[in-house]
Amino acid sequence: MTQSLVTSAIPFGVERADQVDAKLKEFRPELFGKEGLVRSALRDQGVHFMSITVVRGEVGEPTHLVFEMSVDGEPQHAFDTVGSKLALFVSDILSVAAIQSTGSLSRLLASHHVRTGQGLFDVPGLDFCGTPGMTVARIKREYLLARELRSYFDAYPAAGAPLGTIARVRDFVKANADLAPLLDPEPFPRLAAEEAARLDFGFILSLAFRGLLTFFWPVLCLLGLSVIAATIVAGLSQGFAVGVIAFFLSIITATVAVLAVVVSVYLGLRRLEVANTPVDTLVNPDVMASLTDAENLKDTQQNHLAGISIMQAGLLRGLTLRIAFWVIGQMATRRFRPGFLGDISTIHYARWVRLPKTNKLLFFSNYGGSWESYLEDFITKASTGLTAAWSNTVGFPRTENLFFKGATDGDRFKRWARRQQQPTWFWYSAYPHLTTARIRTNAAIRQGLGMVSTEDEAAAWLGLFGSKVRPATLIETFEVQTLLYGGLSKHPYATCIAIQLSDDPMRACAWLKSIEDQITFGDQPPADKVLICALTADGLRRLGLPPDVQDAFPTAFRLGMGSPGRANLLADTGDDQSKQWLWGGPENAVDAALLIYADSEPVLASYAGELISGIDAAGGRVLHRVTPTPLPQPKPGETAVQTVREPFGFADGISQPIIKGTRRWMRQSDAIHAVEPGEFLLGYPDTRGFFPPSPQVPAAMDPGNLLPLTEPKYSRGALQPDFSTSGATAARDLGRNGTFLVIRQLAQYVDVFNDYLGDAAKRYADHPAVPDQLDPALLPEWIGAKMVGRWKDGSSLVRYPHGPATRKQNGGHFRPDNDFLPGAEDPLGERCPLGAHIRRSNPRDSLAPASKDELSIVNRHRILRVGRGFDASGANDPEEQKPGLLFMCLNADIERQFEFVQQTWAMAWQFHGLENEVDPITGRGGGMGRLTIPSPRGPLNLTGIKDFVRMRGGAYLFMPSRSAVRFLARLGSN
Repeated sequence: MTQSLVTSAIPFGVERADQVDAKLKEFRPELFGKEGLVRSALRDQGVHFMSITVVRGEVGEPTHLVFEMSVDGEPQHAFDTVGSKLALFVSDILSVAAIQSTGSLSRLLASHHVRTGQGLFDVPGLDFCGTPGMTVARIKREYLLARELRSYFDAYPAAGAPLGTIARVRDFVKANADLAPLLDPEPFPRLAAEEAARLDFGFILSLAFRGLLTFFWPVLCLLGLSVIAATIVAGLSQGFAVGVIAFFLSIITATVAVLAVVVSVYLGLRRLEVANTPVDTLVNPDVMASLTDAENLKDTQQNHLAGISIMQAGLLRGLTLRIAFWVIGQMATRRFRPGFLGDISTIHYARWVRLPKTNKLLFFSNYGGSWESYLEDFITKASTGLTAAWSNTVGFPRTENLFFKGATDGDRFKRWARRQQQPTWFWYSAYPHLTTARIRTNAAIRQGLGMVSTEDEAAAWLGLFGSKVRPATLIETFEVQTLLYGGLSKHPYATCIAIQLSDDPMRACAWLKSIEDQITFGDQPPADKVLICALTADGLRRLGLPPDVQDAFPTAFRLGMGSPGRANLLADTGDDQSKQWLWGGPENAVDAALLIYADSEPVLASYAGELISGIDAAGGRVLHRVTPTPLPQPKPGETAVQTVREPFGFADGISQPIIKGTRRWMRQSDAIHAVEPGEFLLGYPDTRGFFPPSPQVPAAMDPGNLLPLTEPKYSRGALQPDFSTSGATAARDLGRNGTFLVIRQLAQYVDVFNDYLGDAAKRYADHPAVPDQLDPALLPEWIGAKMVGRWKDGSSLVRYPHGPATRKQNGGHFRPDNDFLPGAEDPLGERCPLGAHIRRSNPRDSLAPASKDELSIVNRHRILRVGRGFDASGANDPEEQKPGLLFMCLNADIERQFEFVQQTWAMAWQFHGLENEVDPITGRGGGMGRLTIPSPRGPLNLTGIKDFVRMRGGAYLFMPSRSAVRFLARLGSN
């Protein structure tokens, strides 16, 4: 429906102005409260807002009685409504003002209608509507619906699946004759407040060109005629060739003339801005008392502002005012979100208008909140627009280039604004208790109630009651398996069970369904036990996932860790090749892995036994089991990082990426380690702002509507959910809130490693690269530290090059340092060698010292390590009776993260300009490995590095979300 902002200005004698103001104030009790006569008369008449203001004229100018109205329909509807419903009240006001009318009140108002426009010869004006397309009737109906639903939830709180709650709410609404029609959503496409387009050079250029045509067309027409005349005269008198030359010369001359006109206007503007004298006097106390008396009325969430400013003299200021209104209007329609003025969303209706035949610029605004908050919003979010309009008036704070400074001088601007303001005694609002945000929310509640069809949409709809739309970057914690939030150090006992599922999809799905409620999600795990479940590509196939959906998963995941292509990439060759693995190879491929964590060994043993029995009963079997060594319990004041040691004796788990939005990020927002959720979770933006590819399924495969939508319009970039299109037939996102889990069982040759360090210490004891201040007893550990990049206590070589931190601090609760930048602090690698394990695994700024861009690039390849060490008995390895590491990591892109680290950094022979070197800890050099240890006195070339680690089994797995687990468990029945 058309909405109109209407202004009528009726002249009368200034000597009666005070009497008219007093009469307007008399009617104030009739404007508020259910029994107010004016309020009752305007109820259900399609009038959003109405005010009557006295605008006093200067010497030689009339004073005006200004009617400002915001109505549904055409302007005539406003005049007719006032003429028929408020005749008694308005006639009384007109009588006091001695305004005579020979016709009807409606005709009087229409005859003094101020029609505004943005053309060169229009009355300058600018209108703004904060709830476009929303009628008074609709706003009230949707408010009633939202109020009733809130009462419903007070009595019957939401419980169970969100879609089930929605179904119960719909039944409740259907049973109410007044509410039932609201189940049919009205279209409101502007509800989706998408991010505004940014300014760009093309838009600014087009704006300038259109502005030139709009305001300088008389000049352009004259110059155009001149060009035509010159061309014709020259052509007729001197011939065609001369005419063509004259045409182009005339065009050039006209262009220069246009530029000269524009420049002269600009220079004139700058002279006026320099000459303008800002007025910064305080507001008259009596006026201030009247203003505050007229604001913040009881039981209202709105206020009205009537500002009356005096225009600076001259035609040029009239032109710049028109230009300002036109630019703001273009921005509002082409760059601002509908219903928003820049980033301001609290305005219901506002209008600027130049009162004809006067020097007055009027500003009327109906807004939510207090005057102070309203002005602060303008100062911080839309100061350029305010400055552009009001800089044309007398006494405004000093501006530059029409749009700049001015309103940014907040305190002076607010004092100036108060001086322009006039108390509004006669002001009506159809819904004074509602803000624009609440109106939009109520519209979203109604829209969603009729359109929601999936669990994620239903959850977003329920969030409208006392919450906000979930931003695209905010993790849906309750959907993500607990392992993402850390290594579960408070559950020191753990085991990993690699299983093979039944060939019967029905039985395989039945098994998954039997454990779906036991899988742990969220960042607050139970105190006794935790279960994590992940599936390989073969496991998804056994569950009955169709081949076309399987193909949507990444190539690395589908091929599997044990495939020939991945083996070459990961350097899983020789005795590391998958044919020799205990599990995960071509002869013993796994379908799923269960990770069980417990607070005690009896709980772990009992729970693992239950799960294994369930696997056997469902026709599956356990292929392998690894039981990590229980974590040592930290002493008071210690953390797990300070106590956990991997089999070689080094502190482990120190350097980890910090995912934005998790509790760890909120506690420890270390910028060099902070990464976006999309680097580890599907369905979220990554560091570059893009959403990683995620496997999709057609809606027909998800009859229970369990999976989230692939394109969730209800959250991405919206300030209110958009339920305008049904998601019933839209594709579903199987990957959202899921991640990929890499597991590698690594046997570690601790005795070989220690023997090598001892032999190397003897061999290089007198080498000049060994620091003079190094304690000889520390030389073996120093060599090991150079290979790893840290001392055994976790302190970095970058910060502690000559000895572990705990040695200097005499023990204590040392927390391993992790905030260093090796590129900036140790660019030559003289402290931490360029080829050291930690520098290969996470180069930080090594490749471009102190570069934030380099850190951002490196963080795109980070992995979240969640592994644990095991002893020889826990390995369950008959061939290698060795301790080792159950390496596990999470990443959203196996190729870009885990495999990249392995291939491009850890196993790259020429990493960082080195030659024929691989990772000295995890590399497979076969006794030919080497590490260059730079020093000011020449490098120490550590040679003969043996193989310290052997690959014994592993897999690439998908760790699904809660919704995905429920969906996969029901594939058999679907």
